[in-house]
This record gives sequence, structure tokens and C-alpha cells, in this order.
Amino acid sequence: MKRIFLVGSPRSGTTMLQSLLAAHPEVISFPESKFFHYLLYKKFVGKFPGRMEAFFKDEINRHELLQDFDNSQTVATKVSWFVGVLDGLAAEQNKSIWLEKTPEHIYFIEDIQRFLPDAKFIHILRNSMDTIASLHEATRNSHDLWGPGWDLNHCIHRWKEAMLISHKYAKKSNHILVKYEEILENKVKKLEELCDFMGIEYDERMLEFYQEKAAHLSLNLPWHQGIDREVKSNKVHKYHKIFKSNEIRYILDKIKRVKGEIAWKLTVEVSEPISDICDLPQIYDRLCCTIKLEGIKLGIIELPICDGMVAALVLADAVAAQFAWPILDRFFERNRCEKGNKLWETVLKPLHPKHDWTLFLQELWGRPNWNLEDFYKAEIAEEVPTITLEKDLIAVEVSEEFANIKVELSAIDVLVKVGGVAVGIVTVAVENNFVSAQKLRSTINRNIGFELCVAAVREALLGKPLNGKQWLRSRLASCAQQRSNLPDSLNAAGAGGIYPQNAVIFGRRSGAIGTSVSRRASLPAGALPEIESAAAIAGEPTMQIPQENEFIKQVFYAPEIIGSNSSYREVSHSVKPQVLDNHGVTQRLPILSYRRISPDGLDAVTPQVLEQQLQYLKDRGYYSASWENWQSAKRDKTPLPGKAVLMTFDGGYLDFFQYAWPLLKRFDFTATVFLVAESIGKTNSWEKAEFEEVQLMGWPEIRQLRDAGIEFGSMSATHQPLTALSPTEIVREAAQSRAILERGLEKSVKCFAYPYGDVDPIVAHLIGASGYTFGVSYQLNFSSFDDNLMSLPRIKVTGENFLWQLGL
Repeated sequence: MKRIFLVGSPRSGTTMLQSLLAAHPEVISFPESKFFHYLLYKKFVGKFPGRMEAFFKDEINRHELLQDFDNSQTVATKVSWFVGVLDGLAAEQNKSIWLEKTPEHIYFIEDIQRFLPDAKFIHILRNSMDTIASLHEATRNSHDLWGPGWDLNHCIHRWKEAMLISHKYAKKSNHILVKYEEILENKVKKLEELCDFMGIEYDERMLEFYQEKAAHLSLNLPWHQGIDREVKSNKVHKYHKIFKSNEIRYILDKIKRVKGEIAWKLTVEVSEPISDICDLPQIYDRLCCTIKLEGIKLGIIELPICDGMVAALVLADAVAAQFAWPILDRFFERNRCEKGNKLWETVLKPLHPKHDWTLFLQELWGRPNWNLEDFYKAEIAEEVPTITLEKDLIAVEVSEEFANIKVELSAIDVLVKVGGVAVGIVTVAVENNFVSAQKLRSTINRNIGFELCVAAVREALLGKPLNGKQWLRSRLASCAQQRSNLPDSLNAAGAGGIYPQNAVIFGRRSGAIGTSVSRRASLPAGALPEIESAAAIAGEPTMQIPQENEFIKQVFYAPEIIGSNSSYREVSHSVKPQVLDNHGVTQRLPILSYRRISPDGLDAVTPQVLEQQLQYLKDRGYYSASWENWQSAKRDKTPLPGKAVLMTFDGGYLDFFQYAWPLLKRFDFTATVFLVAESIGKTNSWEKAEFEEVQLMGWPEIRQLRDAGIEFGSMSATHQPLTALSPTEIVREAAQSRAILERGLEKSVKCFAYPYGDVDPIVAHLIGASGYTFGVSYQLNFSSFDDNLMSLPRIKVTGENFLWQLGL
């Protein structure tokens, strides 16, 4: 007889899964026995006989099975009696498996394993917000049945405990962890996996008879109402009508620690080969990777785990983007010591960033005697060959010497490669049908900047000893040569063998070099339809899109793949700002966040207050900057002229069109409005618990505002807290929203506002990989040059906090 226990947090879907499994012809199951809970939990030991009587007499209607029960027996004897009874019930019906489902048995796994070494355990895990909301509602509505003590903190605690306990067993062969959301998404696949774990064949009747089983197993308890409905995903989230926004943020803060504790952890030494991290248990969503350089810790990188793996190419790109400077420092230090280079010997230790950058450019371009400013001067003349170009695009490799170019065009586009890998395209102006090699070099330095460093470290240094056998330029030249020699069979078309041949690949989207546009990323196969739709609307290159029902193993965003028809230039659609104060500069940018602008309504700023605030800003010389203005300022570490401000409005309420826009126009300001994509033209359903239901803008108003210069961004598809979601759910929220907005606006959408300001490194990475360049949260800070573009702070503005109190 096979004995299986189904455990998890209460309200995590245990009864639903039990019903599906019990519908298998080989399986028998019962209502919750709570046997070990009452047997071993000191608080309930005295109630154990009563619990057994209720279970056998009232719940399974087999009172005669109590005849051998003796409460004076030892714990081991009681366990043997109970297991024998369940074995007998299974044998009566010719079943080979019995399934016992009591969520609280998760606390007694070690005891159960001691008594039943051959027992197996199925753990079900569910989204934190949905579970906590369901617990909170059930314990309020049925207080007499659940008992006292179920406040919000206890609901949070029970979910956290169950998650942490379950993950302790993730690598054990007699345990399997399954996500509630994945069962809803792909019932057959998950049931097949569970049947394989139980040692039986999947049976289609499981999906035919589970509703009948659910009605029997749920005992008609009020919190099981609707348990017999069809098993499918539901876009209506209970927490939207139960919790206010401050309660949601409180919950997210309380569960933050859990995410780090249940991450897959490992250490990577960057001077040794970096390999794919494969075959991880599907239950893991995030990788927490300690990065070391020759044994010294550099820091930690967090990446999403998609489809059970983290590709080496993604990890290497993330390491280079985050730790390029210290890796270069060590490489330069090694070269200085081993080769005795006199130029480097004059540089004091430790190396300073300015010296680092000069040394890097000297190494990259093979110009050891040039000063920093020389690399940005277009007029330096060199004796190099001249070639004639007959088209408007040329590819160059930075580790090779450039030629002068003769061309009868006003500008040419240059595809720049570092170590044989494309990093982007820059446009170079042509004067008198001529582009000098140095003008080409200086244009690349100005436009690509730090991304040259990231790419050089990634291609030439990572995964290799940092000895002094080759200069950086020589290493890059070797990489470029190896890339060009790769056989076609190893190449995903156009990528030089970087990506697996059978992977689904989405090529580079439009945007500035060095932003999220340049970062490699794995994407979850489960979100492929949404990713493909967004890419198709934007006209982005795609490769190897599978046929329907074809198995997908890996999906990548590949910035190296630049389609021949792709729009690779960054185009700003923002209104050109008018700088009103030429005496000051903006080194720290205030990004203001408003919700509703209305004469009435909860938490709304009235039109009169907004008018006063805009007048205040106007009188002090503020003007509306664009996201691209700030991105350029951050890249160049150059303040914006005058007093710049960015104004944003969340939710897309109709009252923005009615009240805010006329005032913005009168005071010559513009703004970005963040839309909840699937709610356009509907109401603010995500605020049911807190605010009145009001109308949102529809496409006629949105397009009118677009034509008047208002920019629109995404606030996800359905306004969920993203750190509580899986990578698949995060990307669906981002890609689906992008597809809806870009189809309706007929222009690109670059900005993303995290619902509830909820962001972490995993969310920021996936939102950037889904097509966004700017991400904003809520913080009481101005944005600085050091902020990541995907995690920019915004200051909430209300009718009570006057702008002068915010330091404006």
C-alpha cells in the first residue's frame, strides 16, 4: 500500500488538488483527519479521542472502525492503528494508494516520516497575496469554526511557515512541491508529474470526476464553497476587495524575507568557466548567486530561474554589467605586476574611476599614450587606409584598426562589435563625403560609453584566468576570431553561437545602448504568447517561433540580434522642454506621482490644489523634462539645465482628462500617465477595498492626450504586486500590458510603474527584459545619477504634502 500525505498552508488549494488526485481509479482519499495534529500537538492532545470519533462517525460514516481505538495506548500504537484502518479502507475498494490531506500535518513531517519511512509527501504552494487574502476572509466569515487568533499577522505567519517548511524538502526524493497556479495553468502536465511521483499512470478521468470527489471531501464547509467549479485560472483577485493598498504593502514587507530564504543559492568564481545552471527543481523561481573574484566576494546577483535553469550567457552578462569595474581593476593590476608596464606603474593604487576609464580606452583601442580627452576628439588625424562605402550600414570590430570611409551620404549607421558580438548601432554624420577613423572611434566612445566596458569584460575576461598573457585588446581580437570561425550548426542565426540552436529568440528592440535594451535575459516559456504578441506589434525580430503544441525549452531576449528592418535608433516622443531657469542645474531629479485629480473623492488632489502646485513650480522656474533627458544626464553624469521635474499620474482616471490636463497645458507642463492595460475604459477594480469605483479613460481620451504630447506608460495588465508573482506571471503582466498599449497608442511604451511601488531585482530584470527602459517605484527621494533606470524613485504628492515640504 502506498501512503501519501498532501500538505500546505490552509487556503492554498489543498482540497482542490486532493479532489483531482482522488478522482484517479487507484486512489482513495478522505476529509481532513487531522490525526497527527491532534495526536502530537500538546494543545490538542486532550481532544484527540473526540477528534477521532468525529472523523470516523460524522465525516466518513464508519463508526465501527473505532472499535479497536484505545486512547491509553502509546503514540506508536495509535499511529499503527490509524494507518491500518486507512490501509483497510483502501483494500476494501481495491485501491493501491491512500491520500491523506490535512494542511496542518506540514508541521509533523519529521514525525510522520519516523513512523512511516516509505510515506510520500505532496506540498502545494500558492501565491502569497491570494493565500493570505483567502485565509483572512475565511477566518472572518467563519470565526466560530476557525477559532480566535487569526488576525492579519497570523495569516501572514501561517503562509510564511508553510513556504519555508516545504522548501526544506524540495530536494528530497519522497517529496514533491507543486504550485497551485501551475495546476490551474496546465492541469494535465502537472497531474502527469504527480502521478509519476505516486507511481501510477495519469488517467483522464481525474478531470472528469474531481467535482464529484470535491463535493464529498469538502464536507460542505463554508470556506470550500465553489470548490467543485472548473479548475482554471481566474483573473479576479480576492485581495483587491479585501486589502487596502497600505495593507498590501505591509504584507509584501512582511513576506520579503521568505523570497531570499527559498532562493536557489550558489557561488560563482568569475575567473573560472561559467556554466549553465540546469535541471533545477521547478519550484524555484530565483537564483541568489554570490560572485567571487579570485576568492574575494564582489557581491550578490539575483536572477529569475525560468523553466528550471539560468543560462550561463545571462549570468555572465549580469556579472559584467554589475561588476565590470572591480574585474577590470584586478585585470589591470595583474597586467601591471606581470608585465611591468611603465604607464600603469605611474598610477597610484587603488586605481581611481577616471584612471580606470582612461586605461580601459587605452587598452581597448590600442592607444597607450593617449590622454582621456583624445578618445573623444574627432579631429585627430592618423595615417590609415581609406575604403569606399556604397551603403548606409557598416559593421566594425573594436579590436581591429579602423579605416577612413568615403561615402556619398549625409550619415552612416555603424554596427559596433566587441569581441565579435554586436553591442548596438550608432549613427555617424558624414562631412564632405568623408568619415575619418578617429571620428568613427570618438562617436562610438560618446554613444556607447560604459557598455563598451561591460561587453569587453563579458567577452574577454569572464570565465578565464586574469593573468597577463594577453592585453585586453588582444583577448578581444581572439574572441572575435573564434566567433567568426564557429560552424553554422552552432549558431542561432545572427548570434554567433551564443544562444542554443533550438531556443526561441527575440532580438533587439529599440532603445538606448546601455539600458535594459542591452541586457541579455531568459524569459519563461509559459509567457511566450504574450511576449510574441508584444514583439510582433513593435516589429521586433523574432526567431524560431514554434508551432502550436510544440514543446518549448528555452526563450531568450538577445540584444546581439539586430533585425535588418528593426528600428534601432532611440526616438523621443516627448515634448521638447522649455528651460525657464538658465542659472541652475538639476543633479537630482524630482519625479512626482499623483493619483486622482478631482473636486471630490477619497485621496484625491483637488483641481484647485493642483493649480496652486503648478503655479508654485512655474514661479520657481521648473520645466518638464523627459525620461530620455534624464537617461542621457545619468549616462554622461551631466546635470540637466535649469530646474527639471518629471510629473506622473497613476491609474488613468477619467478625471485626469477632465481636470489635470487642462491645468498642465495652461502652465506648459507635460506628464506621463500610467495605465492598467486591461482596465482601460472600465473602472478602478483594483481599489475596491479602499476607494469608490470611478471611471477610467478609454481609448478616445487616451489618443487625444497622446496627440497633445502626453506620454503613456504601463502599470501592468491587472495591477498585481509583482514580487508576489512567479517569473511567468510577471512577464505576462508586463508583455500583455505592453502589447495592449502599443497596439492602442501606435507607438512604443518605455515606462513602467510598479503597482504599489513593489519591486526587487528579479522584477526589475524581468520588466526590463519584457521591453521597458524605465521603471518607477515609490520612495521619498529625488532621483540621482546612481539610480538604476529600472528602479527610479518617485515622490507621492497628495493634497496635504505641499511641494515646498518636499524640498522643491
